[in-house]
Amino acid sequence: MNDAFRKNKGRHAPVGNGQRTLYTRAKRPAGRFGMGMDRQRAEDRAPMARRTGAHSPWRRPVPRVHALAATGLALTLGLALGLWPEAHSLPEEAPQLAAPVSDPLALTSEAAPDLIPEPATATPAALMPPDPAPETPAWRSLTVRSGESLARIFQREGISARALAALMASGALAKRLADLRPGDQLELQEEDSILLGFRFRPSRLETLTFSRASGEAPRFEAEQELRSPTVSERTAQVVIEDALFLAAQKAGLEDRLALALAEIFQWDIDFVLDIRKGDRFELLYEERALDGEVIGTGAILAARFVNRGEVFEAVRYEDPAGNGSYYTPEGRSLRKAFLRAPVQFTRISSNFNLRRKHPLWNTARPHRGIDYAAPTGTPVVAAGDGKVVKATRNAPSGNYVVLQHGERYQTKYLHLSRFAKSLKAGQRVKQGQVIGYVGSTGWATGPHLHYEFLVGGAHQNPRTVALPKADPIAPEAKADFTRLALARLAALPSAQRLALNGPNPERHETP
Repeated sequence: MNDAFRKNKGRHAPVGNGQRTLYTRAKRPAGRFGMGMDRQRAEDRAPMARRTGAHSPWRRPVPRVHALAATGLALTLGLALGLWPEAHSLPEEAPQLAAPVSDPLALTSEAAPDLIPEPATATPAALMPPDPAPETPAWRSLTVRSGESLARIFQREGISARALAALMASGALAKRLADLRPGDQLELQEEDSILLGFRFRPSRLETLTFSRASGEAPRFEAEQELRSPTVSERTAQVVIEDALFLAAQKAGLEDRLALALAEIFQWDIDFVLDIRKGDRFELLYEERALDGEVIGTGAILAARFVNRGEVFEAVRYEDPAGNGSYYTPEGRSLRKAFLRAPVQFTRISSNFNLRRKHPLWNTARPHRGIDYAAPTGTPVVAAGDGKVVKATRNAPSGNYVVLQHGERYQTKYLHLSRFAKSLKAGQRVKQGQVIGYVGSTGWATGPHLHYEFLVGGAHQNPRTVALPKADPIAPEAKADFTRLALARLAALPSAQRLALNGPNPERHETP
């Protein structure tokens, strides 16, 4: 048998004695498609194999016994359903198992409340922390330098000319930015090289703030902030040893107080020529403080000046409109219609003299005025209220101004270095208003003011001419003024002490 098997190796062939056939599986021929088939035979056989499943090793023929059992079971079930149809049909009215649920989440919540998490409670807006406010750009300070204007400052700081133009167009307050002085403090607020704010403090009591308004085009809104100082009354008494201003400084008084004192009595006392050693004065004045710090002085409320033994007294009184003026204790105005000297001069270089010898021509020529020597640029003011008749120039007088005061009086101001800004003929001026500046134009040997005073067209000596008086206290205000004058003059140191304390008086606070 082994010999026969070896002989038939490589193919299928019956092996045996012819009574019982034994098939052996020879080694698969080396055909590409298996079983020794070529491509064509494999393709012809493939459909049959797919129909019969002969190619799948998992398909097996169903045993006959099983097939008969399955057939019998199917017949039995069909017979049962045909004989008893009610067995597989539902009743006409089936019991309601459950109510319809409109919201499946509601049923779930009722069935298992512990399994459904509670919804998060919204935090009230009041309890929410506020959003952090955007950081405001900081202000930075700078100081105005000598010769600098606002345009030059903006150029130095890299601020656009467009922003400067918008700032200057913000209103009347912006015009005050044209008068910046060296040492003034300015503040800028910027963001990304854009000017947001500008701040200027003309004094400790006033602040001008310019804030950028919303919008694409640059536009600024101006705001003025004023602070009110604490005002108290102080007194001082001074004995003059050499000059008025030096004596005031030794007593610890501000220069502005000494200047105000000279303006009060300027119609009666020549503070350049009439002051003598031993003259004395007393003051009741206002002192201003801000946040507990003294920031300056206010108005003089009452004053007494003793010049060459003659006593002059003045009391400040304000009318219902708030205009303050100085009067004698009897109610007569200290203010005359004209000033004796319309300039703060250092000396009189030439007096009124109709037979004076002219320094340039060396001939006798009348000098119909007074020459007040003063540094070039010293302000010259109007001696009284009036109207500008001329503001022009000629060879002998240089730059000069002529003022008309009513029908009878006229004043002239010669050899000016320049006129006041916008001064022109026909303009009305007030007493004390600046009309020009001391110079040496025309026939002049040095800087001075030549001042002439005419009454009815005739020249008069400005230092000796009788000046008209101003209006006295109104009759309806006389009682109120008398009460105020007595109280203020009684507060002066000499009214409380019979003798002065010498050249270095003490300062006292009025109770």
